[in-house]
This record gives sequence, C-alpha cells and structure tokens, in this order.
Amino acid sequence: MAVFGKKFLAAAACVALSASAGAQAAAAAKPACDIGESSTGNAARATLSVNLAREGASSAVRLSNLKNAVKLLEHVDKGDNPVTDAYVLGMAISLAASEPGIGLAPKRGAVGFVTNPEGTLDVPFTLDSLFKIVEVARPICTDYTTYWRAGQKFYLDVVNGAIGALNAEKLDSAEAYARQANLLYASSPYGDMVIGSVASKKNDIPRAIDYWSRAAELAGKDTSYRDVRRQMLANVGSQYMTTANTGSGAEKVEAARKAAAIYEQLIAVPGTKGSYLTGGRQQLQTAYMLAGDTASAAKTWAPLLADPSAYDYGDLLNSAVNAARANRSADAGKLFEATLAQNPNNRDALFNVAVTYLTMEQNEKVGPIVTRLVAVDPGNPENYNLAARAYLAMAKAAEKAKKSPVATAYNDTTLTWYNMGNKLPAEVYFNEFTPNDKQVTIAGTVGDRRDKADANTDATPAPAAKPVKGKPAPKAAPVKPEAKVYPPRPVTMNFVALDKAGQVVGTETVTTEPLTPGKQARFSVTIKAPNAVAYRYTFVN
Repeated sequence: MAVFGKKFLAAAACVALSASAGAQAAAAAKPACDIGESSTGNAARATLSVNLAREGASSAVRLSNLKNAVKLLEHVDKGDNPVTDAYVLGMAISLAASEPGIGLAPKRGAVGFVTNPEGTLDVPFTLDSLFKIVEVARPICTDYTTYWRAGQKFYLDVVNGAIGALNAEKLDSAEAYARQANLLYASSPYGDMVIGSVASKKNDIPRAIDYWSRAAELAGKDTSYRDVRRQMLANVGSQYMTTANTGSGAEKVEAARKAAAIYEQLIAVPGTKGSYLTGGRQQLQTAYMLAGDTASAAKTWAPLLADPSAYDYGDLLNSAVNAARANRSADAGKLFEATLAQNPNNRDALFNVAVTYLTMEQNEKVGPIVTRLVAVDPGNPENYNLAARAYLAMAKAAEKAKKSPVATAYNDTTLTWYNMGNKLPAEVYFNEFTPNDKQVTIAGTVGDRRDKADANTDATPAPAAKPVKGKPAPKAAPVKPEAKVYPPRPVTMNFVALDKAGQVVGTETVTTEPLTPGKQARFSVTIKAPNAVAYRYTFVN
C-alpha cells in the first residue's frame, strides 16, 4: 500500500497545531509555573510592555511596546534573574515575529535591539536558546515556553511553508523550513514528517524511514497528532512492503515482519477507521503472508469471523481475499458471506465467493451466486463460466452415481451457462470503484467480441446434392461462410449506483468510442450518488 495521501495538507496542519497550542495555553493558565510573577527591575518593566503589546490595537502600537521590552532586556542588569529575563525576552521576540514585515530573519533593530541594529536576527535559533535556559532551570514551565515556541502565527507559517514547498517539489526549501520548525518546537512531528518526505522524494529511503519513524513517535505523545501518526506509520509500512514485495530470502522476510509490526501499530491508534483501518489491516495480513506466517495472518481476521457485524464490509472483503490467498478456504467463504450480508450487490464478493465454493466443491451454491453476479456484472464471460464449471462437476457426480436423468439436466444447464458467456457481444472489466460521501467513480475497459459471439452461433448447413443415376450421391461440400464485416460500433452502458440496502442512489450512462472486434476502449463514469457501496450496469445497445 502506498502512502495514503500523496500531498500533505497545510490547512490540516494549521488546525491540528492551533488545537495543540490552545491546549498548551490552557495548561499555561495553571498555577504550576510562577515564572515572572515576582520579577523586578527591567524584567518587570519589560513584562508590562509585553502585556501592553498583547492588548495593542495596531501593529505599530504592538511593535513599539515589544521593542521597548527587548531594549530593556538586551543587557542583563546586576541582580536580575537570568531565567526570568530569558523568558520575557523570548515572549517579546515571539510576539514580534508574528507581526507584518518581521518574520524569522529580521534586522535586529526591527525588534528593538540597540547593539548591531543592522545585523540579522535568527529568530528560531534565538528563541530556542532563550527558552532552553528556562526549560533547563524550570522544567515545570515547559508548557509556557511551548506556547511561545509554537503557539504563534509565525510557527504555523513555517510549518505550512515547509508543507507548501514539499508539495511544490521545492525540496531544499521544504527541508530548510522543516529544520526551522524543529528548532522552534522539537516536540512537534511536522518538521520530521517533511524531512522524511524530502528524503523519500530524493530516493533516500533509509533516511525517510528514520525521520518518518521519529515523526510517528513524537505524534504518539500528543492525541492532537493522531492523524499525523497514522500517516507516518502508513508511509513507513509502505516502504517496508516495497522491499518485501521486491526482495527475496531473508531480506524479504525481515522487511515483511517490520511492515507487520508497523501496521499493528497503525490499526491500534485510537480512533483509527476508514481507509487507515481497512487498508492497514489488509497490509498487515499481506505482510504476514509475505513472511510466510499464515498463522499470524489468520489471527488478524479471527475477530472478524467471530463478530462480522462489528466491521465494515470493506474490511471483511479484504480479509476474505487474503484468507483465500492463504488457502484458508473455509475462513474465506465465511468472510465473503459476511461481506455480502452487509453489501449484497458487491461484485468482487459475489465473484470470489463463487470461486471459493468451487474450491471447496460446494458446487450447488455456485449457480444461485452467479445468478446474482451476472445481474450486476453481465459483461464478464468468466462469470458465466463459474456456473458452467459448477454444473459440469455436478453432472459428473450424477453420472458416477448412475443418475442419468439428473446428469442430463446438469449437462444441459452447463451448456446454457457456457453459451451465455460465449455469446456476449462485448466484455467488460473493471479497475476502479471509488466511492465517497458525494459521488462514485467507476472505470474499466470494454472489448468488442462480436466475432467470437457469432462464431459460437450454429451455422446453417448446406443443402445436400442430388444423387446421379447409378452413382452414389456425393458428399455435400462444406460451405465456407463469407467473412462478416463488422462496422465500428460504440458500446453504451447504463450504470446504477446502489446503497447497502440495494436501493438506487444514482444513475449515469457512458458510451465508448466506436469499436471493431478485438479492440478495447477505456471508460470512466462518475455518478452523483451519496453512500454508494455497489453498482450494476446493463448494455443499452
């Protein structure tokens, strides 16, 4: 499974971080840290200026007060508390960095420094240095310093700058922003997330795994970062799966086991649902099977067998497919049946449960399932062949039991299903079914097989020649049918989107380009249909 989202969303970062900063601000209100409450001298006067700045109605007023605070604390007076001075100076610079035109690399004089006013101030480095003084001396005040490190607009700008540069493929800029973010607030996963993604885009996979793993670990320490943790674990797992799928021997097994460990963590993140849950479990099962550990794979779908109603039909379907791949046919059959209990028109579940019944020689169950299958997917010849195979097997069993009438009936039914598939004028195969809460996209290919359909239709025999007196009548020469010309013809299909109850939630028609026998055309249709979980289609022409 690849990364669940190819691009990171800046807006999501802002929301998550703002929520975190709000929590930190609330923590800062607790009477756990009294830094600055008993400050005197310049620190007290600077604190007053910072408070006035926070209440300022304009940027000019705010900056004027912040500059005054910086000027007061630029030089430590005898008797001042260096920890308090560092904290108040950090507050002033943090607030100034969010003002228009200041940013993270202003001239020193722009924020109030008198010494070397034309020099450049490295804001991330300066804030980190100042707040480390506080955090080392007063660890209990870390919530306060975190707010001033990461709770201001400039930090969000840095994070979103890193994400924006990454999405725009400006990799060096993205990493530079990310390193600033890490310097400002090392406990956030965003910086490591971006650096890992930069490494991945540069094909430095070990470095990518290292940084993504660090980001996942950091995200695991704060509930507001759960989405980031899921995405980082998915990224790491995907890289290990790539190695497992392409490697061999011990390398393959080791990578598969590492992937399994990662996906175990992913699906265990509280609140995990949707594609992270179903995709994560599917990859977990696949990883175990790549490692040759089908017993562990079976344990992952055991809870679904025990209580299928507690799981989404997509989760059940994925587990059923993997159970079939692991040759656990009994498990696969039950899971496919559970899928159909929730989504009775699912094409994949109908097809695969029919195959599973054939594997388990439960041939009597195949016909009814295939009848349901061709009702939703009438254009796949292989669907009809499933039923033909089942009835042929039942005919052979009846012949062996010397039940000739029954065997004859089964043979007739076999031929009926076989002919239905062979005489299809068009065949359809699907490669996409993407539903969301507003619409569903269905895509695949259509092939013209009119020549094959006609070839399976009985030809009219040639009339017998009249006998010549005294000579036996000659055998009639076979009549070669004239080569049939098939004019190009488009294929039109009407698609119906269905909900879990089988109710119609939307329809759309698609027409391919004109086709001749042996040619195929791709198609894609999007239906405005909320809550669609399945579909059916019919040929219009």
